[in-house]
Amino acid sequence: MKVDTKDRLTAEIATTDFFDKLPAEIRGCTLTKIFEVNGDKFIYFTCANENTHRALTAYFHEETSEYKIRVKIGLTEFCLTNFFTRNFQRFIENLDAKLDATIQKLNAPVNTKTDLFIGSQNLGDWDYAKNLPKNLDGFELFIAPDNPVKITNGSYIILNYSDFANQSDFTIFYNIYTGGYSGESRIKLVPYVSYTFDAKNLVELATKLQKNLSAELQRIRNF
Repeated sequence: MKVDTKDRLTAEIATTDFFDKLPAEIRGCTLTKIFEVNGDKFIYFTCANENTHRALTAYFHEETSEYKIRVKIGLTEFCLTNFFTRNFQRFIENLDAKLDATIQKLNAPVNTKTDLFIGSQNLGDWDYAKNLPKNLDGFELFIAPDNPVKITNGSYIILNYSDFANQSDFTIFYNIYTGGYSGESRIKLVPYVSYTFDAKNLVELATKLQKNLSAELQRIRNF
């Protein structure tokens, strides 16, 4: 990050008492003030719950000249577009108004009955999901289909097995725009798309998971 950019950001912090008033904990998440440069980002603070593997980071991104919020659920990270702004004061106003609710939502799964998009998939009644093991080939069931997580670009995580110690996982997504399901592996935080699990409905997905899930987890383990 350029020195003059860092100096400007540091000066902006002095114009508000918002950061001084931040609590040490919000809804079970530990808040840590950073105020340091990390690559092309200036990190204001993080708010994380190590037990639930949820985290939030507030930062300025020099590449786009925008103030942003990035969240992490398990090993999946994505930005919340409703926080994007190039105006520092507006960023502070958004944080003041939405931070608590945003952190609360991090720990709240999508309601499979009432959600406008995922509700039609009947994930809560999916027979295959009812017999998913809590642990499989050294991976723990982190996100189950009856507790999906909404992320970004019209996608939901409906299934995730994670090995947090090795920073590796396997995820099944549902996308509202394609109307289909897809799989992705992450090995040491590096994502790999897997077309083996592409499916248009839950019946097709169940067949592919029954046949290939254990082998995929073993492949990740032995990569």
